[in-house]
Amino acid sequence: MTGQLNWQDVKTFIHKLKSLDLGPIAFQLMDRQSGQGWSRKKTLKAIAQYLMFLCLVYLYPNHPLVPSQEIDTVWHHHILDTHKYAQDCEMLFGRFLHHFPYFGTRDEGDRQQLHLAFGETQALFYQVSSVLAIPPAQSEDSPPAPASCLLLGANKSDPIQPNACILIDANPQARPRVDFDPQEILPRFEMG
Repeated sequence: MTGQLNWQDVKTFIHKLKSLDLGPIAFQLMDRQSGQGWSRKKTLKAIAQYLMFLCLVYLYPNHPLVPSQEIDTVWHHHILDTHKYAQDCEMLFGRFLHHFPYFGTRDEGDRQQLHLAFGETQALFYQVSSVLAIPPAQSEDSPPAPASCLLLGANKSDPIQPNACILIDANPQARPRVDFDPQEILPRFEMG
């Protein structure tokens, strides 16, 4: 953990984290038509993992953190509600958290860095969970708690795959691209 934080700061952050209203995101994740069609249990587990990921972002602001695919799916649904996401980021971190979806896709060295960063992120999940000792949710009907993420990767029959994205801070990185001329695909408008 960063040396600049004290336990009161961490407790305050966890209180803020638990105050997030992620019900609309849960609805989207469970919706079969416009979302993922996940079960309530899977949705709450994924949201709990996402909350723990946000806790890592707070504790390790300068560390390259790579979410699992499940966490990234929750993150994407949070980002889609742009107004809420911006407000939540400001409340939690005092700034907007940017999402860089190209990490691990640019070349073989980049892919290796993705897997290395993902392994380090998983290690931080376990390290932080043992220090914070946040109790897990008591039942499927109770609200998700960050400690539920402590099971992340513990079940060998439920492997976690890294996702090709990384949390960044307005750091311009090379984005893969397909070059094209917009004039070729947009209708031509004649100004008369």
